[in-house]
Amino acid sequence: MFEITDATGGYGKTRIIRSVSMSVKTGEVVALLGRNGVGKTTLLKYIMGLIDVFGGQVSLDGAPLPASTARRARAGLGYVPQGRYVFPRLTVTENIAAAAIGCGLGRKEAVERALANFPILRDKAEALAGSLSGGQQQILAIARALATRPRVLMLDEPSEGVQPSIVDEIAGILMAMKDEATLSIIIAEQNLDFCLSLAERAYVMAGGTIAREVTRDELIGDRELLHDLLGV
Repeated sequence: MFEITDATGGYGKTRIIRSVSMSVKTGEVVALLGRNGVGKTTLLKYIMGLIDVFGGQVSLDGAPLPASTARRARAGLGYVPQGRYVFPRLTVTENIAAAAIGCGLGRKEAVERALANFPILRDKAEALAGSLSGGQQQILAIARALATRPRVLMLDEPSEGVQPSIVDEIAGILMAMKDEATLSIIIAEQNLDFCLSLAERAYVMAGGTIAREVTRDELIGDRELLHDLLGV
C-alpha cells in the first residue's frame, strides 16, 4: 500500500497543496484529476521530494519514505514528469542506463528489458533522445522510469502533445503493467478517456486539496459531476 497523509507543500513560502491524503493499493491504477492549476503536478513533486514540504508524510507499506529525492527513487518511486525531460544529448540506451545505474541496478539488464518491452525504441537505441518525436520521447521517459524497477510509478500528463496512435500505445504499455499486478500507478491527466481506460478509481483535486474520491463508473455515468469537477 502506498499512502500520502496530510501532504502540505509548495514553493518558498507559498503553499500550493494542503492536507492532501490518498492511497494506492499494490497493482492498482489511480487517476489524479482536476482542472489546470489545482495542484496535481505539485502533489507529484511533493511525493518525489522536489518541493518545499510544510507537513505530511509519504509511506510505502507502512514505512515512511526518506526525504531526499534520490533515496525515494531507490526506495521504489518512479516519476515521469510533465514535459518528459529526457536527457537530449544522451542516446536512448544511455538514458535508460543512467536511470538504472543511479538506483544501483545493472546497466545491461535494464537496457535489454526496456528494448524488449518497448519495441518502438529498438530502432532508435543509438539515436540521441533529443532527435526523437514527442511521442517517442514520452515512451522513453516511461522506459527510463521503469529502469529503476519502481514499486510506484507516477505519470504527469503522459498524453500531452502526443499523437493519438502513440497515446494508444502508451495506454497498452500501462495496461500490460496493470495486468502484472505488481506495480502501483498514479496518472495525473487532463485526457479523461485515457485515464478511465486504465483507472477504476480517481481522486479529484480542487484548490490544492482532494475535493472528492470517485469510481470510474460514477464519472462515466454523471455528466453533471464531470462538468462541476473537471469542466468537461
